[in-house]
Parts: sequence; structure tokens; C-alpha cells
Amino acid sequence: MKIFPMSYFNPCPQLNAARLGRFFVICCVSIFSAGMGLSTPARAVSPQPLESVYLYSSPITAAFFSANGTSYDALKMRWREYLRTYYGKAYREVSRADLLAGLQPGVLVLGSAVLLDDQERKAINTYADAGGSVLATWGTGARDGRGKWAGYGFIEDLFQMKVLGPVAQDDNLRFLNTFGDHPLTWTIPGGERIFLGDIAETPLRVRSANLAGRYFDWQRFPAPKDSNGAIAYLEKGNSRRVYLGFSESSWEYDERLELPKVVDSIIAWLRRQPMVYKSAWPEGELSAQLLEMDTEDKFANALNFAKDLDAVNIRGTFYALTGIALKNRETVEKLAQKHEIGYHAEIHVGFKGKDARAQEARLDTMVSEMRETIGTRALSKVTGFRAPTESWDQTTEKLLRKIGIRHHVTNPAASESRVPSFSRSEPELSTEEAIVILPRTQMDDLNYQGLKLSFEKASELLSLDFDYLHEAGALGVFSVHSQNYAPDGLMAKLTPPYLKRLQAHREDTWAASGEEIAAWWRARERVVFDPFKSTASSFSFEVRDPGNVKGLTFFVTHPAKDREPKSVKPTLAGSPQPQLVRIDAYRSALIFKNTLTTGHYAYSLEF
Repeated sequence: MKIFPMSYFNPCPQLNAARLGRFFVICCVSIFSAGMGLSTPARAVSPQPLESVYLYSSPITAAFFSANGTSYDALKMRWREYLRTYYGKAYREVSRADLLAGLQPGVLVLGSAVLLDDQERKAINTYADAGGSVLATWGTGARDGRGKWAGYGFIEDLFQMKVLGPVAQDDNLRFLNTFGDHPLTWTIPGGERIFLGDIAETPLRVRSANLAGRYFDWQRFPAPKDSNGAIAYLEKGNSRRVYLGFSESSWEYDERLELPKVVDSIIAWLRRQPMVYKSAWPEGELSAQLLEMDTEDKFANALNFAKDLDAVNIRGTFYALTGIALKNRETVEKLAQKHEIGYHAEIHVGFKGKDARAQEARLDTMVSEMRETIGTRALSKVTGFRAPTESWDQTTEKLLRKIGIRHHVTNPAASESRVPSFSRSEPELSTEEAIVILPRTQMDDLNYQGLKLSFEKASELLSLDFDYLHEAGALGVFSVHSQNYAPDGLMAKLTPPYLKRLQAHREDTWAASGEEIAAWWRARERVVFDPFKSTASSFSFEVRDPGNVKGLTFFVTHPAKDREPKSVKPTLAGSPQPQLVRIDAYRSALIFKNTLTTGHYAYSLEF
């Protein structure tokens, strides 16, 4: 497919006279044959579920693309395929004449409709004011009806946001990261990294009070907050509106088909369709945090880290090099009184690519040394592992599982999302058996030291990183090394302010040890639930063996702003009463405080 060159989208494209002449001839034929009148606008309606989904076919955008040697139809085809598949008779493609005649409230998709004339703009605003929902992408309305640059004023007004311009090439912000458990993007995990491609239709950055996704580079380096908005949304009166800053060309690079899942939840929100979905975290928490230390050289510095954790009553995890832990038994004993002890191998050498026998011999030594350090009675409690230099392979994970490892803290490359997952080293295993992967997607102390930042700059960056993982509903892994935690070291200075920030979020961030997070992730997986089989008034789920699920939380999206459920009631014998808690204007939580056993559960919702 020939993509639409960015030069045709910029304010001053170098279009030759022949192309412009051809463009305006096509435009005139298309526009005047469609009719010019506007019908009486539809009356505003109360926020009721919307059925219809419209795809707008802009004749002047098609003419403009064609005049410049590319195809608007190729972009629309993405929407046609998606909407036909999932919305059937509720979907139809609408023409300019249809738009000007007036559409009943539904969901109007403006897929990269770059050219809009004054009458089209007026009709879209009239439709939205009457309670219709709008989904627009990329540079919709950036040019007027004659192809001249008009700027971003139309979408800025429609979505009450500010367009900051295209993503800079040298920024490499080519990855969309969505917010997990968010009312608009709950269909994929928190912080999911979606490659948008190196396309000519460069994504546009926006600043908005309401975001559901941001652009990042592959490393998720914390760019300034006001510079990387990718998905914006707005509820104005009875109208809901969503803007995607990237074009449909990005769908071609979405090999894991994540973007259609994002659109699923966005359109459900635009249709004012209340949805129930399983939360990532227990007890209504919005994000999670593991604070861990790779306990190696200068082993005694671990006590400094433990003291800081104890001051805020947070249980951390110390992944210990057993060869050094063996010489520091008293320190290990003190740490184990309140914190989790995990493995960090026997020596600080990676495992990746090593022969299976050599890896097994090393792990046997590691277990033996840990047994000698903490005693056989405590050995069964050592269920976590973190590979030295973050170097491991499938062989390592298979051998780890055999010695009783239940979770593994990995590097950022191990997961496209910022939440736990299950090891794929042995795909035949159940989630009760497989190792839980905890990806370290935050920068660690080595990263901060390498940047050579001042304390103030490093602290600002660390705080920003927390804000990003929290809004994404993600798992943060705050990782430090014992040798870098001397009292006068950078991390010893950075950590207490970071812990205070965590304290300020104790109501909505779950700080726990690696084993606790892994145990929850297994328990969560026992809950079988299909959100698209639920209705606005009822839902049900199953808890599989061995049950024992405590703190299970579901989120419920509101059909309109501040219109939370009035009540939730069990409809099946044995279904306990969950606690109904408002989270924000667009969602509430159903929290099961009691431990759920194996069985079926069903509930009704009243709004």
C-alpha cells in the first residue's frame, strides 16, 4: 500500500499546479452533487446506549489523496473490515449527503478525514451537540474544503485538547502505551507496548486533561508529561468523544492485533455501554509496586534498604547471591524477619546460552548455599529468583521450576506489558504450575548512575516514572544493588522520597513482595470471566480449583459521567455481596473482601 506522504499533511505542501487543478475538479463534482443543505438538527437525548456505528466517507479527502497519488480508501478499509466483523447491521458507511442531512446519535468514526469543509464541520458539531459520539484519528480536519491548511483548531475544539505537533523523528516515540483497567482501554494489559510503525503519517502528540494512552520509546523512558499524549477523550453534555493521534496505517504494524482490542473498549465507551471487567490488582488497587534489592557486593548495605522500607511499613524482596549470603548469615537473618529472601544465583554470572548441565550444577550449588545460610526449615520459603545481569534463557526457567521457583524478576524485554505474565518456557504447563514473570520496566539504579544526573533531576525522573506506571495500572519494579546503597550514595538519597510518594498512594497502590504479587497473579487467573458475555444489568464468573481467591475486584464503566451503579446484588445462591466503591467519574469497583472458593457466582447491576 502506498502511504500518504507527510509532506501532503504539513502546512505548506509542495503540490504542483496540475495536481491542484485535478484535485479541485474532483472536489467540485463530489461536493455539489451531494447537496448543500442541512436538515433540522436532532433533539438532544438523555444518555442512553447507542446502537449505530457510522464510518464517514469524506469525498474531498478521497479526492485530495487521489490527486496526490495515494489512497484514502486504503485507510478506510481498516475500519470497514473491523466494523463489519464486530458490529454487523449496526454499522453503515455514510456519505457527505448523509452527514449533512443529519444522523441519529450513534458512534461516528472520522478515520483520518483530513479535509473537511465548513458544512461538514458544522454538521459534525451539530451531531455531537445532539448527543452523538465521535471517534476521530490523526489529522482529521487539518485542511479546509479547498485543500488549504486549516490547522488543528477543529479537533482541538471538538475534543478540548491541544495538538502539540507530530512526534519528532529523533524522539523515536513510535510505541503506544495504553492504560490498563482504564474505562477506554481495559481490553489490553497495563502499559502494553504497541509498535505504531515508521510511517509517513507521523503520529500527532496532544495535551489533554483526559488521556488513555501515551507515546513512548521502546525503553519507556519517562518523557515530559505534557509532550506525549496519544489517546484523548472527552464527555461533553450527552456526547462522548475519543481522539487517536495515529493514523490507520499503524494497524499494519500491529502484529499481535492489539489495536482492534483497544478499539473494542473505546467503542463500548462511546456507545455508553456499561462494561464489567476483571481488575489487574486486588482490593480495588490501581497499580502495584515491588521494591527489591539485588544483594551482592557490600552485602551489609541491604540493612540500609530494609531500614528505609521498614520506616514506611513496606515488605520488600532481597534477591541474594548465595556465595556472598553464606558469609553474611546474620544480615540474612535480620532481613528475613520482615522481608522476602530470594535467589540471585551463587555467583554474579549470567545463565543465558550455557549448557543445561552447567546451569543445573550452578543452581544446585545455589540451593545448597541458601540452605546452609538460612536452614532447611526456611528453605521452602525461597520461591523467587532474579538472574544476575538479567541473563537467562528457557533452560534456566525450566530448571528453576524444578527446584521450586514460583516467580522470576526479568528485564524489560521479557514482556510487552507492564504487568505480570506466565513463563512461556513450558507452554504445556497450567498457570498453577508455570513460573510467574515479573518484568522490571522501571529504570534501575544502574540506569540512573549511567545518566549522571543530579539528585534533583534523578528524583524528578523517578517520580515521573512512578506517575506513568500508576496511571497505566502497571506493576513497578524498583530495583537497586547493595553495592550502590551506601548511606551517601545516590540511591540511598533517592529512595526515601520515592517511598514517601508511595505512601501518598497507599490507598490505590499495592506495595508487596515478589512472592505475594506472584501468588495473587495465580489466584487472579483462577477467575474465568468473559466481559463481552456480560450485559449492562448482569454478569457472572467462575472460580476454578483450588479457589482461595481473596480481594478479587471487577471494574464497571459508567454509561455517563458520574452515573455509577446504584446497587449490585447476588442472583445465585452462595454468591457473597461485593463492596461497591466509586473510583472516578467513569468507573466503579466491585471488591470481594471475602475469600472466594471454587464455584459459580452471578450478580445483577442497577444504574
